[in-house]
Amino acid sequence: MKVLIQNSVFYPKVLGGAEMSSWLLAVELTRRGWEVDAMATTGHHGRARTISTRPIPEADGVVFESPGSGLVDIFVDGAPPAEPNIVVRGLHHFSQIRSLRWEQIAHEIFDRAKPDLVHTNTIVGQTGSIWRAARERKIPVLHTLRDYFLLCPRTTLLRSSGVDCENAPWPCRILRSGKLPATECVDAVTAPSRFVLDKHTDAGAFPDALREVVPNACERIVEDLPERTGEGKTRGLYLGQIDHHKGIGLLIEALETLLREESQELEFDFAGAGPMEGELRRFCSRHPDQVRFHGMVAGDAKAELLSRAHFVTVPSVWNDNFPRTMLDAFSYGLPVIGTRRGGIPEVVRDGVDGILIDPDPAELAGAIRLYLGDPELRLRHGGSGHLRARDYTLDRQVDRFEDLYRRLTG
Repeated sequence: MKVLIQNSVFYPKVLGGAEMSSWLLAVELTRRGWEVDAMATTGHHGRARTISTRPIPEADGVVFESPGSGLVDIFVDGAPPAEPNIVVRGLHHFSQIRSLRWEQIAHEIFDRAKPDLVHTNTIVGQTGSIWRAARERKIPVLHTLRDYFLLCPRTTLLRSSGVDCENAPWPCRILRSGKLPATECVDAVTAPSRFVLDKHTDAGAFPDALREVVPNACERIVEDLPERTGEGKTRGLYLGQIDHHKGIGLLIEALETLLREESQELEFDFAGAGPMEGELRRFCSRHPDQVRFHGMVAGDAKAELLSRAHFVTVPSVWNDNFPRTMLDAFSYGLPVIGTRRGGIPEVVRDGVDGILIDPDPAELAGAIRLYLGDPELRLRHGGSGHLRARDYTLDRQVDRFEDLYRRLTG
């Protein structure tokens, strides 16, 4: 049986957790004997219908790529592009309702790949048109929700001011009403968190689809943990997009408070990419001996940061789906300081394997201060997190997806 895995961009191009999750799924399915290909945009927008191919890293299949729909690039030089002006941005958002070009591209990819099932993830740059094409071919579709693209043009359900968008303005309502009809072409829908799945179904999305929560999976579980003691300096870590909705501003404000207290026992590492890199670099330059920004990391560089850390922060101000950073932390025996937003409380157990806070700088500073002053507590929480990681193995996740694949294809 053959599965075509779709994502807006495909590994090794990485914007966030969706790219890692879709690639790990492809690798594990290949290991289990499935035939796997992938479908993605090149990361750039355009009008061409040309389709290029490249191998899936560590898997047997190929990635079919073509320029994305709309007026904005998704992925430029290893990072998200700068945000365009309001006119271009508005036109781009409306172009994401439907793309007849990508409908045609999807048909050509289906002809070449001959999949028995299509598993879609983030559809930015391709739109629900790929679902319509699959329905025309009578190819079953399983969609995994990774963000709020269908409900919000920013994909975050946040206003430009950073507060929750409770009552969407009329342009956003028009966009939502234009996107949701395509969800009728989806046969099954999953999400890593119950919160995100319910948010979409409550809005009327995926009316006829089979619905299940399938959590994200650990990239690996480290058995030989680095030795950590309560001695020496305490090192915190942030891994992820360098953007407002991920809580970068919140984290900077909390760390400024702690560093003003002349806390010489705290060091902090940031790793990732995004539009707030300039602000983050300026912050690091003010505290060069204690705060460092490493840019995008992967492989050994990422493992080194996790091995040297004592705790991980997930300070999201939006209703985050299921940040993979939580599992990175647990797999290395690290506790997590996370916000009570979206699916984060479904994973981090307050007072057991981490600390849950409201997205407030004072609360975040207080939680970091608690781990600074109580090494035994952070070691105990980290140990519980390491045990918790076994609930999120890749084997368990792919078992769930395999079951769904077989149910959809008969």
